[in-house]
Amino acid sequence: MGLNPIRCLALLVALAFAPCAALAGAADSAGAPPPVAKPGSASHPSAALANDSSARQAAAPGKSATKPDVSGYQELLNELLTVISAPRAPLDTRFDYEKFYDMRGRFERCTRIHRQMLAVPPSAMDERTRLAWAINTYNYLVIETATENLLIPGHGRQRYLGPNAINTRKGPFFRAPVVEVEGRSYSLDQFERHFMLADFDPATGGPPPASLDPRVHFAVVCGAIGCPPLQPRAYRGDSLEIQLDAATRNALALPRHLRFREETGIVEASAIFHWYVADFGGMDKAFRFLLKYAPAKTRAGIERRKITSISGMIPWDWNLNQTEHKKEI
Repeated sequence: MGLNPIRCLALLVALAFAPCAALAGAADSAGAPPPVAKPGSASHPSAALANDSSARQAAAPGKSATKPDVSGYQELLNELLTVISAPRAPLDTRFDYEKFYDMRGRFERCTRIHRQMLAVPPSAMDERTRLAWAINTYNYLVIETATENLLIPGHGRQRYLGPNAINTRKGPFFRAPVVEVEGRSYSLDQFERHFMLADFDPATGGPPPASLDPRVHFAVVCGAIGCPPLQPRAYRGDSLEIQLDAATRNALALPRHLRFREETGIVEASAIFHWYVADFGGMDKAFRFLLKYAPAKTRAGIERRKITSISGMIPWDWNLNQTEHKKEI
């Protein structure tokens, strides 16, 4: 029996559109945000987001989505970062971990920011954007981890004195896994070494790779007062050169990173120049770096005294860079 022409046409149309409908349904499903964990959950935000970030990375479009979203992180800085320096003095800041800890909806907020910052895979970013992303992500992960583990278990409202004293459920502050990026888990130390320090191993004795920019040491903030100040603005790929330059010059204008006594000729520098000396290319290059970014008056004094090396290191202050609150009497 022959087929009705009208029925044949209808059948062909249905077959043509069926795959499109299936793809549309799949796209809608992939784009839907995952359920947010409830406050008080034992899960760390990074664990809750591991599968979600992988799915979003796989679904991320090409070049049109290579800039990470730092809006949530920027809002956090706007709200909880305190400038403690005087006007026209070198910038110095503190972060209010205690206030953030007590905020209603903190877990959901951390989850949202975490998701935003991991939504674009770093492998899809250009070099400058990736480095800016890495600095922002590291600084945010420090805030997230320090806030989540702020109080000493079993001691009421007593908090840890500094990040190096914090022990998370997964290990010490800097060595515990805190984030998963493109299927690989990282601690803070591992994240810094991989994404910002080009996986350079000082033990090899070789020179640092050209891609390692030592100025990054004055942009990352480990949560201690001894660190460079946390900057009020998130880093961006298109302004990274200016921002790194400004952060480095600002840090070396602070006495916890550079001290010079012209009467004695003593130049004391941050422990960064000792711990990461290989990243600068050795102590001689570290001194030249210091001289380049030191305040003009300090540089002139050092050159006038014909000093050619760092005399000593400034002790590191491991206390948490917590905003101070006036105590009510």
